[in-house]
Amino acid sequence: MKKYLFTILFSSFFYLPIFAGGIKGIIKNTKGEQLSFASIIVKSSSRGTMANEEGKYEFALEKGSYTIIFQYLGHKTIEKSVEVGNDYVTLDAVLEEQSVALNEVRFSAKAEDPAYTIMRKTISMARFKILELDSYTARTYVKGTAKMEEVSGLMKMLAGKKIEKETGLKIGQVYVIESINDINFKQPSTVKEKVISARNNLPKQVQDQGANFIPVARTSFYSPKSFGDMISPLSPSALAYYKFKFEGEFTENGQTVNKIRVIPKAQNENVFSGVINIIEDSWYIHSLDLKFSDNNAKNAIKIVYSPFKEVWLPVSYTFHIDFDAFGFKGYFNYVTNVRNYAVNVNEKYHQKPVVIDEKIDKAEAQSLKGEKVDAKTALKQKQLTRKQLEKFLKSSEKEDKKERKAKGEDVALVRSYNLEVDTLFKRRTNNFWEEERQVPLTEFEIKGYAQADSITKANEGQYKKDSIKNLPVFKVPHIFFGKTYNYGKRDEVYGYYPKSLTYSSPFSQIPLLDFVNSVDGYYLQAGIKFETRDRFISRTSLYGDVRYALGRQALNFDVGYFDFQIKKNRTFEIKAGRNIQQFNYSNPISTFTNTVYTMLGEENYMKIFQKDFASIEYRKRFSPLFIGVLGVEYAQRKELQNLANFKPWIDSKDKEFTSNQPNVIELNDKRFVNPEALTIDFELLFRPFAKKGEYNGREYSINSGNPNFRIKSTNGLMSDGNFARLQASYEQIFELEKIGDLHVLANYGGYLKEPTYFSDFRHFNGNLTIIRSFSFNAFRNLDYYAHSTRGNYLEVFAANDFQKFLLTQITLLRLYGLKESIFANYLNVPNQNFNYAEVGYGVSGIGKLLGLEVVGNFVNGKYSSTVLRIKFNR
Repeated sequence: MKKYLFTILFSSFFYLPIFAGGIKGIIKNTKGEQLSFASIIVKSSSRGTMANEEGKYEFALEKGSYTIIFQYLGHKTIEKSVEVGNDYVTLDAVLEEQSVALNEVRFSAKAEDPAYTIMRKTISMARFKILELDSYTARTYVKGTAKMEEVSGLMKMLAGKKIEKETGLKIGQVYVIESINDINFKQPSTVKEKVISARNNLPKQVQDQGANFIPVARTSFYSPKSFGDMISPLSPSALAYYKFKFEGEFTENGQTVNKIRVIPKAQNENVFSGVINIIEDSWYIHSLDLKFSDNNAKNAIKIVYSPFKEVWLPVSYTFHIDFDAFGFKGYFNYVTNVRNYAVNVNEKYHQKPVVIDEKIDKAEAQSLKGEKVDAKTALKQKQLTRKQLEKFLKSSEKEDKKERKAKGEDVALVRSYNLEVDTLFKRRTNNFWEEERQVPLTEFEIKGYAQADSITKANEGQYKKDSIKNLPVFKVPHIFFGKTYNYGKRDEVYGYYPKSLTYSSPFSQIPLLDFVNSVDGYYLQAGIKFETRDRFISRTSLYGDVRYALGRQALNFDVGYFDFQIKKNRTFEIKAGRNIQQFNYSNPISTFTNTVYTMLGEENYMKIFQKDFASIEYRKRFSPLFIGVLGVEYAQRKELQNLANFKPWIDSKDKEFTSNQPNVIELNDKRFVNPEALTIDFELLFRPFAKKGEYNGREYSINSGNPNFRIKSTNGLMSDGNFARLQASYEQIFELEKIGDLHVLANYGGYLKEPTYFSDFRHFNGNLTIIRSFSFNAFRNLDYYAHSTRGNYLEVFAANDFQKFLLTQITLLRLYGLKESIFANYLNVPNQNFNYAEVGYGVSGIGKLLGLEVVGNFVNGKYSSTVLRIKFNR
């Protein structure tokens, strides 16, 4: 306790304000309008701040004389001198709108808009802008502000009170979360972020889920993609997605800045529109003001850049979201102020060649043809074509990789992010925040903090009662709805508790229609799981499930232990019990769909058997390239029959349930279930082009767009039921830019020794209902078990999701969130001389939740039927 008190007293003393005074004021334009999030920078230093939404700012400074730079998008930058003493000096600023002039020379005798040559040159230098930063450190102030403005009457009726009770979030309340974070970057892509302090007025229920700080947005418009899958205007493929328009130029500090209008060729979810300002000759981004939309929101982003060691880096981000989805309407603002940059430049890439655009400057490009450029060439003021710059980059990065490898660095590691939270991040004093925030809170944000404080005080007694000995509170409704009880202190970085106990209620599955089938009749099931976590080191769980079939009067259960050693990249699981299993272990029909068809249509498509079993599975990630899985199971299996007196909700006189033993072409002796089985599975996954990433020391694979190869061996070892099956698989998602994403999966396999029992056949994911499966490798109109085989087989699945196709040619439908796809699936079973193919067209995003598919089926080359399928968006 003494040590703890000393730490608090010391930190309070250490963070007393060291600045006696500073500057404060308001920034407006010539019309008197406040300029939200304008940038304020101390000239010839790396220090700065930004205004709030009301255009107000405060900036603590030592005594002395300063020149202050005021910046805002679309306005002239101005400088003001000020003398700072013991008090704050009011320093207001009025910024004029930036007047841009059209340079007639750019247009003379040229049919193409000059914006295109500017953008081509900027794109050719974009990779240089990423590589020239060898390392940097900076301090950031990050703030998120959100407000739920409106909830539809339907949503209020369905979930309004439950949402407010479980989350504490209230309609009309302004919520604020702010952090002071330090950033440390080192090439090629290592980022370390430390949360120094954080404050928020979020409800306790939300804070308990880990929402206690906000990280820095790490995105770069010099990269091919920004904000996930958004196509950057500086992407090498940008000209396929955007049109550009030159709107003029202006001069700032002796440098010419080009104003370029960014216009999407088609309004998709992954393109921007707006303005990007490019500095002539150096081809840096000066500032940008871009917008984009998705299914549920309209988004706007503004970034202002400033020079540090002649490298233009972002000093302020503002990101605004207006969302309207699922009955909820509101907004979210994200702002970041970056200051105290300490930059180390890689001179190899920090160069300013004279970029020659082959399309415009044809004579100059021809004269440079054949001139060699390698990694040791000095580019400063040297004329180079865009192709020569590309060759230089390839050569240089290859040399860099060799040098890193020679130093013993892990060249396979392409991304590393480490997030640390200071132990005192919640205990910083108000003096610390007054000094470090430097972006004043708005009146609404101050009011939001005050409202949260009053709510906290009103509930303080209950909070204390609930947190006695840090034990969760049991309540009677938990019996019916289930509950997770958390123990110990929640991890601030990862948001989980070191120990948790989860109880699944017998009634929780009823809304999911998981409570009845033709074999068990009605059934109830419940579960319990105890889990422990140790950061990114390990995760273990001990669990048990109980299921009682009222119709069969049978008790099923299983118990298990799961161990995940995260840093060792391996998992181990052991299970035992008695349960119900579909013949196809992939569970081709969901309990939801089966209940609907069983009880309303008297169609029992789910076919099941019982097994008493014990199993072990071991999974090991050897490297980003290889993953191995070994599984062993011993089981005693038993056939089950439909209940004789079981009736559906809608009982049709001319229909009855089909047998629980399916009709199978290749099975003549009706031996469905192997009474005793010992099965061993081994699977090897190979990803030849996978890269390695790290998050807080935990490794993960990066394999987007690259192929996956699998080999799986399944063997039955008992004398009565001995078999051996081998399967090879190939899967890949091709990113085809404007065409969309093409997903392909192929499985080819067969038996080295044929199985005796149907339960050991190779089954295929069929479907005979109007509801299609979530699984990619599922057929739309294939019988579930008729074509199961004991021989060879080939199945292929292919689907292309389009950016723009037929209906999505209409911009409004595309912006609404409608998506189109075409697909083709194929199955060949030689033992049955069976060739099945289906092709289809699908639309998703209907009402945000639904999709429709039209599917044509062909058997042995002849047309069979056309069916309609409904799919739910996850």
